[in-house]
Amino acid sequence: MNSKSFADVHYVAQGSRAVEPIIGFTLIELLVTLTVGGILAAIAVPAFNSFVLNDRQVGQLNSLASSLNYARSEAIKRNLAAGITVCPSLDGATCSGTNNWLGGWIVTDSNPLDAPLQTVPALGGSGSLTAASAGITFQSSGMVTPSATTTFTVCDARGAAFARELEVNSTGRVASSSTQGISVSGAPLVCP
Repeated sequence: MNSKSFADVHYVAQGSRAVEPIIGFTLIELLVTLTVGGILAAIAVPAFNSFVLNDRQVGQLNSLASSLNYARSEAIKRNLAAGITVCPSLDGATCSGTNNWLGGWIVTDSNPLDAPLQTVPALGGSGSLTAASAGITFQSSGMVTPSATTTFTVCDARGAAFARELEVNSTGRVASSSTQGISVSGAPLVCP
């Protein structure tokens, strides 16, 4: 059997016409290439899914940390007696009073007639973002109310081993865990 490959150039004579080269891929070469491509795709897709989930968690925590730092900065700058509050919100205008932050949150001052200073919409994905508190208020000193450390936990379908945590201590310092499944203080995380 005489197989032709891309590198081979064969000439075909057609009567008294000029000789033309025939080049191209054989069916076997095409099938081998498609098989190798399929194997590489099968390896890459699960890794890419994990990358997307990790990136989503980090993005959600960074968004929350940004809002908390902004609220602290505004509280110090504005020097309001009641401070600046960060709280979960379902409508983007008022605090919801729950501890489920996945529906979004707002940064607001104490005047109910003022529009929120910042609105963050609902987060994408099917995970959870929870805290023991239904809001944090930064005072003009930068300190927070409630004065105890408030922790936020981001979990997804992969469980506690892949969860991340963000904490706000009583002085208003915002810190996030750098290792999945481990809290800022080094303890294993638990998903709700």
